Amino acid sequence: MRTILHNSFYENRMNEYIDHTVLKPDATMKDIAKLCKESQEYKFASVCIAPAWVDYCKLLLHSFSEPTPIATVIGFPHGNTTEKSKYREIKYATEDGATEHDVVINIGDVKSGSWSSIKKEIRKIATTKNTEWGQQNSILIKYIVEVGYLTDDELFKIADLLIKHEIDYIKTCTGYGPRGVTVEDIIKIKRHVGDAIKIKASGGIKTADFAKQLVMAGANRIGCSASVSIMNELKK
Repeated sequence: MRTILHNSFYENRMNEYIDHTVLKPDATMKDIAKLCKESQEYKFASVCIAPAWVDYCKLLLHSFSEPTPIATVIGFPHGNTTEKSKYREIKYATEDGATEHDVVINIGDVKSGSWSSIKKEIRKIATTKNTEWGQQNSILIKYIVEVGYLTDDELFKIADLLIKHEIDYIKTCTGYGPRGVTVEDIIKIKRHVGDAIKIKASGGIKTADFAKQLVMAGANRIGCSASVSIMNELKK
């Protein structure tokens, strides 16, 4: 039976679910500074930004006693780089200060049925967690699968591979795919994976009610840029 969570829970703890995100291509230093300030004010789970902004975020957040963790995106937004490139992106971003890495799966390989390539990539990316620098920074890996492109069979095959290689999260969307996340997506994924892997819902999350529904359905993280308005909506 699904647990019923009262509004007070969301008002007091929704911030713990949210990766406060700015990934628009025209983001400026001012946008990133605002993101970091808001992340500290609301105590979000992380800030999520492009790799080029990681060192700047670390510089800005360093002044706080408990800096917000930094998440970045790898192979973004279409995943069509090599596993070697993605590995290096993770290494360099970790050195710059990121501890969470949202990696886009190679969507073209998935749609081509190139499962040997997908397995090779996931296996390669999983090894970053066991490197000296990965362990030292306790990095998390979230795989973005872009659900809008996938059949259920493809989605479940990917999920099984992520579980097999002990990836931390399966993430729904980049925000640049054919659609955003739905509650049905989270229900479907949760039914298949159970507690074997965590779920990050992302793509088109703009209201408190939608965020609440996604958490109720089984999401462990929410990736969105409307984080502050969601928190303000909950307070009202």
